[in-house]
Amino acid sequence: MKKRNTLYRIPILLLTMGVTLFSACKKEYEIAPTPYTEITSFKIPYNAGKDTIVAAVDGETIYVSWPGSTEWPVPETVAPIINISKNASISPASGTAIALKDGLQYQVKAQDGTLKTYTIKLSNGALLPSFQDEETQVTAIVGQSSFYIRMNNLALDGSDNLYLVDDQNKSYKLILNTFTTFYVDQQDGSGIPAGDYYAQVINKFGIPVKSSKKFVTVPAGQFLPYVYFSHTKEWLVKRGEIINLPARHLTKASEIRAVNLKYTEEGNANSLPLTFLGISDDLKSIKVQIPEDAPIGLTSDLSSGISIRVVFNRLLTQTTPYHAYPIKIVE
Repeated sequence: MKKRNTLYRIPILLLTMGVTLFSACKKEYEIAPTPYTEITSFKIPYNAGKDTIVAAVDGETIYVSWPGSTEWPVPETVAPIINISKNASISPASGTAIALKDGLQYQVKAQDGTLKTYTIKLSNGALLPSFQDEETQVTAIVGQSSFYIRMNNLALDGSDNLYLVDDQNKSYKLILNTFTTFYVDQQDGSGIPAGDYYAQVINKFGIPVKSSKKFVTVPAGQFLPYVYFSHTKEWLVKRGEIINLPARHLTKASEIRAVNLKYTEEGNANSLPLTFLGISDDLKSIKVQIPEDAPIGLTSDLSSGISIRVVFNRLLTQTTPYHAYPIKIVE
């Protein structure tokens, strides 16, 4: 019996020693501090979280390229979302609001105490519109179809909106003509009250740029008529037909010398003279006749489709704003 007990005691002792050694090795592996100090991603949400800038991290530099095209300026603060090595910490912490600027630094501390400093290299491509000249007074006649203020950095997609703003901060949105010119009128054709105004541009993200002084004057009692379409489908007209073109700001004294239908043929801009017959009694339209020999199938351009020549101290050309449907000449 004694011999049998001795045989069993040896493996049990060895097993106990093995478990102890394995536990000691495992415990030493888990508590060993890690030395990693990497930034694995650096993202900056903007535009209320609808867009995100992904920075490039190379060595100890965080390259941030802020988008341009006059759309969204660098705000006062941003809150970058940052991923780093496991068990490390970063200061400022991920999600902390910071004033984004070139040279701003982040410090990553590894679990073993190793430190690595990252520096932001900011490339700011955002350029907001700016007024070239606020000293020269500009006259804006109600109805003027080619109103222009000298500005820098207007959006090339026509997404900027121009307003006239009074001393009570009431704004009047002008009608877009091209991406750099506007109609001095409100969307409903109700005009702009006479007075002196600040100019203000607001882009598609709602970022406003307002002039520092009032330099736009809307004179009293002066109006320029222009044709304004609101038809909701293609307008078919026949050769020789007499039609009424809806117009704004007509007066009994309005002098219209010519009316032209503007169209494009084989890439070239052309115009078809229409016969001007007069102004309607309600002052809401002009009466014209389509030429008897007008080309069948000709369609007006959607922008500036009808132009009128108006006497206003001199002859001025007034065109139509963009409209969704053309005028088409049929038999």
